Amino acid sequence: MARWRIWLLPVLLAAAQFALWPGLPLTRGDTPDPVRLTAITAVTLLITAALGFRDRRPVAVLVTVTAALTLGGWIAPEQVFVVPADTLLVMSLADLIALFSVSVRCSRRVTALAVAGLTLWLTADTAIDGGDPWDVPAGAVTYVVVAAAGRLRHRWVADRSAAADRLAEAEQTRRNAADAERRRLARELHDVTAHHLTSIVVNASAAQFLGDQRPDLRAEALTFAARTGREALTDLRRLVAVLPAATGPTTPDAPTPSLADLADDFRQLGQTVLLEAPPNLPPAVAEVVHSIAREALTNTLRYAPGATVRVRLSPGPEGTELLVEDDGRLVDTTGSAADLGGGRGLAGMRERAEALGGTLHAGPGDDGGWRVHATLPAATSVPRDPGRLQRWLRSHVVLDVALVALTLLLPLSSVAAFADETAAVVGTADTAPQRAAIALVLLAVVAHAAPLLWRRRYPWTAFTAVMLTTWLGPLLPATEVVPAGSSWVFIFSAGADLVAVYTVAARAERPGLTWIAPLATLVTVPLALTVLIMLEPPADTDPAAGGPIMVATLLAFFSIFIGVLLALPVFGCWLAGRAARTRRQRRIDREEGAVLTTAAQAELRARDERARVAAGLHTAVLAHAARVPQAADQADLAGVLSASREALSAMRSLLDNLGPAKTADQQPTEPTAARAPTAPTARRAPAEPTAGRAPTEPTLPEPVPPGSAGNDQEVPSSQPG
Repeated sequence: MARWRIWLLPVLLAAAQFALWPGLPLTRGDTPDPVRLTAITAVTLLITAALGFRDRRPVAVLVTVTAALTLGGWIAPEQVFVVPADTLLVMSLADLIALFSVSVRCSRRVTALAVAGLTLWLTADTAIDGGDPWDVPAGAVTYVVVAAAGRLRHRWVADRSAAADRLAEAEQTRRNAADAERRRLARELHDVTAHHLTSIVVNASAAQFLGDQRPDLRAEALTFAARTGREALTDLRRLVAVLPAATGPTTPDAPTPSLADLADDFRQLGQTVLLEAPPNLPPAVAEVVHSIAREALTNTLRYAPGATVRVRLSPGPEGTELLVEDDGRLVDTTGSAADLGGGRGLAGMRERAEALGGTLHAGPGDDGGWRVHATLPAATSVPRDPGRLQRWLRSHVVLDVALVALTLLLPLSSVAAFADETAAVVGTADTAPQRAAIALVLLAVVAHAAPLLWRRRYPWTAFTAVMLTTWLGPLLPATEVVPAGSSWVFIFSAGADLVAVYTVAARAERPGLTWIAPLATLVTVPLALTVLIMLEPPADTDPAAGGPIMVATLLAFFSIFIGVLLALPVFGCWLAGRAARTRRQRRIDREEGAVLTTAAQAELRARDERARVAAGLHTAVLAHAARVPQAADQADLAGVLSASREALSAMRSLLDNLGPAKTADQQPTEPTAARAPTAPTARRAPAEPTAGRAPTEPTLPEPVPPGSAGNDQEVPSSQPG
């Protein structure tokens, strides 16, 4: 906030104070005492200067203002302008302004301590000066109302800040929508590349290489290619099913397979997989764990076929740890599936781990193998229940209670005078009838204001209850439950009616019908007050003496007269409520509308990106992928290999065109040549060759550099189809 706005209110307050005193006495020809004039001027300037820093040091300002007001009250002259001893009447509002700033800018605890401290200060000041005891509860209620209003302002500011954050987040999402969708599709496509198609190439290559020694491998490889090829084709179609260009059937997302099933799948491809994992995990964690483990196992199959892989999952209270490491046994990878990687596995695995707030590290192990270690935080715990009292303090109920107390302030303060009047009527200072009458009056006044506690949730119901309880005023004297002459006590309860009208205008459904509230108020309240007056006429007057016509005439006259007097405040409250509703709705439309518009633009960008990727899939990838199960059904193993490699090549070309090149920090720092050697290395092969160890088919036309192969060894895979 601009500094001049902070200083504007204190300066206006000081100007009004100087206009009241010494300005008003000077206009009447009175000369203030120079000493007191100097002291009051100094106090006023001190309070003004302190209020100028209420946005930076609210608690210190409150203490300074309270001390200055106490000093000013002691030295102020005993002059009467509006109320007794009101020389500093204007500056006495300074402590309320300072308290409001404390409640807006400080915590609830500090606000509660400030209210308690001011109440104690008021109690001590009243006791020392011998003031009216009713000043203490009246002041306490005022402090609570101001503090509640400040907390409401605090929440309003927090809501506006949150709305600005949502808009900024939506704008950031809009700017990054295409890139985010591109990365997501790249992860999904990489899953199909890494798992399904690579497995087909590895298995078919092994069957072709060992065809003379193991004829049974050919039939197994064809069966595997047919089944896995259809799964790959289904996954590809599922990725673009939401787009107009998509073709083919779609399937709903299947539940995430267990790690045990995943380990069995890789054992069938010749890998030795040792698994240590609990049976159940939270769905979100299970999906990410399965994807990372699948990608790590696929990379081991590519770059270290025949190695023993250990998969260990260790869930705990702090989170879940996944470790996938192989023993690094050396085998000849010349012509193997090591050239099938696209170099995106590491980035994908990290993105999946980071999406849950976790981390992933990959690199050479201590024993020469390869190690992938992911740490995923525990599922977000349910927030601790703050308790009924704290929920109550955080809600609007505090403000409503303070508002009800404020509406009861004038009626309850008049009960003391009513008690004296009742004692005079009854003829004794302490009798059971007197106490009963006072109790009934108190209950009637409280019952009239109590429905306001439900005004936010049920505005019309609260308004109706307030209107009905208005008739408790004339009902008690009419039934002679309370003595005659006490009806004036209920006149001060009109504050509840005004609040009820404001609430209906500001919060009730069907805004077009809220005009009923002020009209109903201007009929009910004047009529009830008129009945009160006629029940207690002056001693020398008897309305009934003139007959029914006189009674009706007086009833109409006083009802119209009181209605005219109340018309301005009643319709003023109704207009204020309508204005508050309009401002609130405009703010909601402005904030939420901007977020929705930005989100829609982000969705359009994402759809455009999906459409672009879908077009590439249809023209380049799906045709080759569809040939894989067809060739397997025709028992054409060479065709299976050719279609799989062509699909992989097309997929990799599509992935290369999806986004920016990989950065250096995505590459392993340690030797990747061990994962993707360019020449045969002296590796000890397992006793029996595994699938894909030495395929006879040529490698892909776009060989992957060693760094990319190493990168692929550590990439997060995507969720299963």
